[in-house]
Amino acid sequence: MKKSIVALFACLSLTVCAFAQEAEAAAAEQQKPAQPTRVETRTISPVWFALQGDETVDIVGLRLGICGKCNDLTGLDLSIAGEAVNAYGLQLALVRNNVIDRAGALQIAIGANGAGELSGMQVGLLNEATIAKGLQVGLINATSDIRGVQVGLINSTDSIYGYQIGLINVIRSSPVTFFPILNFMLGY
Repeated sequence: MKKSIVALFACLSLTVCAFAQEAEAAAAEQQKPAQPTRVETRTISPVWFALQGDETVDIVGLRLGICGKCNDLTGLDLSIAGEAVNAYGLQLALVRNNVIDRAGALQIAIGANGAGELSGMQVGLLNEATIAKGLQVGLINATSDIRGVQVGLINSTDSIYGYQIGLINVIRSSPVTFFPILNFMLGY
């Protein structure tokens, strides 16, 4: 019986020691200084010469580039192919202007213009936007939703509050989905 009591006492002592060590480790962990969180730094530049993209740059002013990419662009973008997450101002390109998220801009390209959410105007051979508020002028114009006017050879949208002027005009949500020369819908 003495051996059982000694063994029980030894087990309890080891258990208490183990819990004490865990409590000490937890207290030491809480006393450690907090690790600094990494903050994304961005450069704001008034003039940016871009041979290739840099997503950490916000441009307020002028961007001259070959295939430039930036985060936010406010001002003038002159490039062969320019891309921005958000753009506000004027984008002029030979091949393509592309705005991933929001464009409050005038986009002019010999090739194509693209925007996620456009508030402004697109002029080019191919103009595309997910949501457009404004004017698209080109050979082919395509949107999911537009409030404004599409002028081109082929105009296509899912829904519109406005007009389409062109040879082929398609409004998928309209009772008249295809109508040449002039097609419009002034309500959803």
